[in-house]
Amino acid sequence: MRAAGNEHLLTRVTYAGTGHLIEPPFSPHFRSSNFRKVETGQKAMLLWGGRTKPHSDAQQDAWRKILAFLQQHLYRRATLTAKM
Repeated sequence: MRAAGNEHLLTRVTYAGTGHLIEPPFSPHFRSSNFRKVETGQKAMLLWGGRTKPHSDAQQDAWRKILAFLQQHLYRRATLTAKM
């Protein structure tokens, strides 16, 4: 964003104790995920980390901010008409 001159459009939000993946609110907190690499078929585990309570709080706060962003940038008026 900085290199493109659009840093003013970026909002960075951090949540202490949440780990690396924040899902929509009320979804389970997974500390890790198992995957299989497409190229080799080898199993891999990604550790997302985080503690349950801060993670849950972050899910709710982030979702509220995401919805506010979408409302501001995709809709013209309260009738929810999308800008295409």
